[in-house]
Amino acid sequence: MQELALPKVSVWKETLDWLLEDEPSVQYFTLTGLMGHSENGRSVRESRGRVGSEGWAATILAKQKDGIYWENPESCYVPKWSSCAWQLAVLADLGAAGTDERIKNSVEHYFQAHNVDTGGFSNRPRGSEGIKPHVCSTGNMVRSLAKFGYGGDERVVKAMDWLVSEQLVDGGWNCFTEDGAKHGSFQATIEPLWALAAMLQIHPIVKRWEDAAVKGSEFLLRHRIYKSKRNDSPVLLEFLTIHYPMHYRYDFLHGLRVLSELGTKYDPRMSDAVNLLLQKRFPDGKWALEGVYRGWRQSVGIHGGKAVSRPEEREAFTEGWGDGHTLQLEEAGKPSKWITLQALLTLKRLGILERLS
Repeated sequence: MQELALPKVSVWKETLDWLLEDEPSVQYFTLTGLMGHSENGRSVRESRGRVGSEGWAATILAKQKDGIYWENPESCYVPKWSSCAWQLAVLADLGAAGTDERIKNSVEHYFQAHNVDTGGFSNRPRGSEGIKPHVCSTGNMVRSLAKFGYGGDERVVKAMDWLVSEQLVDGGWNCFTEDGAKHGSFQATIEPLWALAAMLQIHPIVKRWEDAAVKGSEFLLRHRIYKSKRNDSPVLLEFLTIHYPMHYRYDFLHGLRVLSELGTKYDPRMSDAVNLLLQKRFPDGKWALEGVYRGWRQSVGIHGGKAVSRPEEREAFTEGWGDGHTLQLEEAGKPSKWITLQALLTLKRLGILERLS
């Protein structure tokens, strides 16, 4: 297997100018993450201050109902991807402020509906039969809540500890251990790792979390980010396509991003994934949004009101815009500011981005 020598990638002024054009979330993370500007700088404060009142985050918040929830007042989990939990996950990623009353109200609504007293968060609201914590939901929400400033909240810390207790011997996680699953899956592993990346920024010396992050990172590296250990082929072809939002899904860029947010530097076992990322870069230095996951076509699960899944939630379209149930920031199949930003930030954290030129 041929290894890719450590590459060095430049980002051009034209690309930076494009990223800095209009969307406040992209401006903020470009200034701070790519260009290294201080949080106290005027342009940084201005862009951060506009998140929530302009652009993508404002569009999401404008759809909130009664200043509390989206789509379903009973459950924050369904329908996918138009209910509360999925909106909060994207808002956290966009840098929306947890001090915003609309977000605070929604977070408290989520806690009341889905917190499990013994640790973790459930797919089903309190009062439902068989309420229990769920790995992917807990990972997504711990990460989001930490970004909103709730990383010290007892419920979030307890949820993080529950996730660590669910880690498997191979370093991964799986949502179906009660059904006999003994090996980690990419899709179940990435959410706890993303949660750990956020929580370890707030609690940097919690050894049990550090150990879990190392073991989980090694799980992804051992699989070369997206491959089967048995035959070196992609576990799923969708792992080769760049998506956003990720919801509970997985792709190679998401894996690289989360590893880099955990502080992992370039490792030869990333070479296939990094090479794939560079191959997808357009000559003008941009990347495309290659896929967007479709939302539910109906407001209830395929097996009735108590179900939490429908088959179309796994479908991704590669061009254009979805319907009103699709959570989507940019047009699929076109150059994407968010994907370009995340690709460059990931390369920078991995130590591959050479300079701004």
